[in-house]
Amino acid sequence: MVLYLTAATGWSVSEGTRLCPDSRRVCLATAATNLKPSRTGNFAMKRKRKTPRSQKRNFGYGKQLLYAIKRALAALFGQHDHFATRRTHGIRIRLFVEFCRRHGIRDARYIDLQLVEAYGSYLRHRLYDAYEWADGKRDTTISVSYAHNLISTVNTCLYAMRRDEKLYLSARKALGVARSNVRKTQIQADIADTKTAADLMIASGNERGAAVVLLTRAWGMRANEAILQDLDRMMREVAATGTAAILEGTKGGRRCRSRTIKAGEFQREALEFAISVRPAGSKCILSKTDNVISFYRRELGRCRRILKRCGIPSIRELRSGFAQDAYEEIVRGPSPLRGPIGDRVLDRIAREKVARLLGHGRPQVASSYIGGCS
Repeated sequence: MVLYLTAATGWSVSEGTRLCPDSRRVCLATAATNLKPSRTGNFAMKRKRKTPRSQKRNFGYGKQLLYAIKRALAALFGQHDHFATRRTHGIRIRLFVEFCRRHGIRDARYIDLQLVEAYGSYLRHRLYDAYEWADGKRDTTISVSYAHNLISTVNTCLYAMRRDEKLYLSARKALGVARSNVRKTQIQADIADTKTAADLMIASGNERGAAVVLLTRAWGMRANEAILQDLDRMMREVAATGTAAILEGTKGGRRCRSRTIKAGEFQREALEFAISVRPAGSKCILSKTDNVISFYRRELGRCRRILKRCGIPSIRELRSGFAQDAYEEIVRGPSPLRGPIGDRVLDRIAREKVARLLGHGRPQVASSYIGGCS
C-alpha cells in the first residue's frame, strides 16, 4: 500500500524522495525515512533542551540540601536496599549540612574542596576541645573514631550527588590521627555481675530482658541474635551433641555451622531460663505481636539502665566478657588485657577462634574485644 502527503501539510522532502508523476503529492514508499518536518510548516516544533543534572540545584535531587542528600543516597544504594547504611549516613550528614548552612551554602553545587577541608579542621578542633560558634553555640568534643566516621559519610554523600571524587577528603590527613579499635580498658562484665543484673531485671518484671542479657553473656550473641534465636533448636542440639550453633538473626546473613559453641553449665542455665520465660507458642523471645524494634526500645531500654547500675557499661560489654572467657580457655592463661602474651602462635589461633565465635570474618576484630597483640 502506498501513502501520500500533500504539500499543504507543510512537510518538506529531502533529496532522494520519489514524487508521483501525475500529481503534486509525495509518495511514501521506501524513502519514507527521508521525510522531515518543515521549520516553517504547520507541524513545526522546537524540542526543549534538557537541563543537565550538574546545572540543577543540589544536582537535581531536591530543594533542601539534607533532603537532596538522602535522595542521592537512595539513588546510589537503592531505594529498597541498605536501609541501615542509608539511615546512618543520613544522621551523620546533618552535622555537615549545618556546617554548610553556617557558611552560607544551601546548594550542593557550591560545595568546594576548601569548604570540605574547613569541615575537617572543625572536626580536628573538636577532638581536643569544644568548639564555640559566633552565636554562642558550643559543640562538645568528639572521639577520633566518630570524627573518622563523619568524614567518611561526607565523602560518601558527596560522591552520591556528584558521582566523582574531586572533593574527597582523607580523614587521616585532616584529623592528623588514625582511629584505633584496639581495646585498652579492662572488661567489666563478669558472670557474677551479669547474674546480679538479671536478678534485678526479674524483680522489676522484665524477665525477657534478663533472658537476652544472660544469652548474650553466656553464648556471645548479639542482642538481635538473642532476641530471634530458635531456642528449641538450640536445646535439641545441646541435648544431642553438647554444642549449639548461632544461626538466627546473624549479622550480614552469616548463617553457618562454623559458629558452634560448647555448652557449659552457665550456657545451659541461660538457655533453660530463656525457654521458661518466652511467650507461649513462640520459638524465640519475641511474641507473635512483638517486633524487634519495639522490643529494643521497650524491654532493652530498661535493661541498659539496670546494667549500668551493676557496673556493666552496655550490652556489647557482655560479648567482650564472653570473648575473654573463650580466649583464656584456649590459651589457658590471662587475656592480653590482664597480662602479657605467652605463646604468639597460640594467641593467633585463639584470636581466630574468638572472632569466629563472635560472628566476625576477620581475626583482627578480636582486638576490639580482648585487646591488641603487643
